[in-house]
Amino acid sequence: MPGTKPVELGSMKEGQYIMIDDVPCKIVNITKSKPGKHGGAKARITAIGIFEPVKKEIVGPTSSRADVPIIDKRKGQVLALMGDQVQIMDLETYETLEIPMPDDVEGLDSGVEVEYFEAVGRYKITRVISK
Repeated sequence: MPGTKPVELGSMKEGQYIMIDDVPCKIVNITKSKPGKHGGAKARITAIGIFEPVKKEIVGPTSSRADVPIIDKRKGQVLALMGDQVQIMDLETYETLEIPMPDDVEGLDSGVEVEYFEAVGRYKITRVISK
């Protein structure tokens, strides 16, 4: 899948990102079972979607591979608040983007500097840096 890279399940840690059912997620819990009489060690990963708060789980051998989204953290300036969209300008490329209004970010207003990230072609504002 474009915008991802393969990683072994056994090397994943809490707080990292993983693709489950083509949904980029942040890992909230990992349990690993020891290898048994018939088979290798297994990993059970519980994750929450980055863009939608959906809970996803994946279970598989620790040697199997899963895709990890490549996350590009960037800085931007809010140009305008337009209902459920926020118009921001990237502070490096000066490109203008319209990003969905985040529910969990305080202090969003025109002119403030924000941190946002891009993963698999979607964008999310993560925090306000300065007012």
